[in-house]
Amino acid sequence: MKIKAPGGELVTDFLFKQLGQDDDALEAAFYRLNPHVRGELFNAETYVVLPEATRAPNVKKVTRSWD
Repeated sequence: MKIKAPGGELVTDFLFKQLGQDDDALEAAFYRLNPHVRGELFNAETYVVLPEATRAPNVKKVTRSWD
């Protein structure tokens, strides 16, 4: 999916906002799909291709020791 990334935003923050995760594998896939993105910060508004999310977001459950 092609989407516009805002200038001045970190790549990892952008990935987390769009996909709900920002792990190393997802970031590596992002850079492979977008060779025109050279740094960790978008300098200007840029159209990018988002990679597929590899897994569901990490949801933590609260554990209680009493009932």
